[in-house]
Amino acid sequence: MRDNLVRAKLKRGEPVFGTMLTEFDNPALAKILADAGFDYFFFDLEHGAFSLQATAHVVQMARLANIAPIVRVTDGLYHLIAPALDAGAQGILVPRVETREVAERAIAAMRYPPLGARGVFGGKGNNDFVAPQLLEYTRHANENILAIIQIESKVAVERADELLATPGLDAVLVGPWDLALSLSVDPSDPLVGEMTQRVVDAAKRNNVASGIHIGDPAQIKMWQARGMTLLSCLTDLEMMRNAARALREQLR
Repeated sequence: MRDNLVRAKLKRGEPVFGTMLTEFDNPALAKILADAGFDYFFFDLEHGAFSLQATAHVVQMARLANIAPIVRVTDGLYHLIAPALDAGAQGILVPRVETREVAERAIAAMRYPPLGARGVFGGKGNNDFVAPQLLEYTRHANENILAIIQIESKVAVERADELLATPGLDAVLVGPWDLALSLSVDPSDPLVGEMTQRVVDAAKRNNVASGIHIGDPAQIKMWQARGMTLLSCLTDLEMMRNAARALREQLR
């Protein structure tokens, strides 16, 4: 059974750094990111056009490469969460959470009884294709799956303390673009920063790790200094675009 080092670091208050795969599903990317020193990556099923089979292939390579694969599902529903976990995801990111009911339902789908309602299918990617001992495996899984919700709206920020008090929740990730849209302002508007800080403060009060996904490394460092520890920068598409433009500029 494989321990979740990212979850362990977050529980100790240590920062973890990742990125997001939203366009390319070659499993080699997991190894490349691991070799680059990233702790984890989000595999984006909300905005990425990825199949479950592609998800499984990338997730399994990530486990072999010792980088934590966290799957962003399209919604916090059992039939979307369970297959990603059975494939071997070490964490689930649930977008657009605005109510305690949605958070509780999503986390229940990530945990085996008695902590949740996840069904058991042992010996798949979730245990590196080794047949498990039932009770030992389910206990270990409950202690190692990373449960994350996204706060991405004005309503969710206003309910942050209620949402982040959900039992079993490990971390919250702010989505600054959707948050800005809900506020009818540009992402650079100071109001977005003020609302994001409210989430950081609520996370501290509820002993939950906080984080952000954003495209500017300087902003990542700023939010780390303000107390965030789950830090994700850029996407595969953005890194490819930036590298291609930089290379072309060097060739002029």
